[in-house]
Amino acid sequence: MSKIKIEAFLSVPACSGGITLSKLLKEIEEEFGNKIEITICKGRHELYQKYNLTAAPAVVVGELVRIMGVCPSKETLIAALREAGLN
Repeated sequence: MSKIKIEAFLSVPACSGGITLSKLLKEIEEEFGNKIEITICKGRHELYQKYNLTAAPAVVVGELVRIMGVCPSKETLIAALREAGLN
């Protein structure tokens, strides 16, 4: 089984939502590390336009934008991972 890809987009300088999202991603990585692959993109990363993002923080799971403009709760992020196929 391939890993589920998470791409997190954070603003520069970091906002409170981005700081909270970074901490949340560390928790998620500790819990599901062997099942996920996390990439953190800071500032106006080249992928920002690929996903047509308009606000940070944002989270893309698989190829779908799941969260934009706020830091999700842990439960919301896990639900997005489960929808993408996490067992």
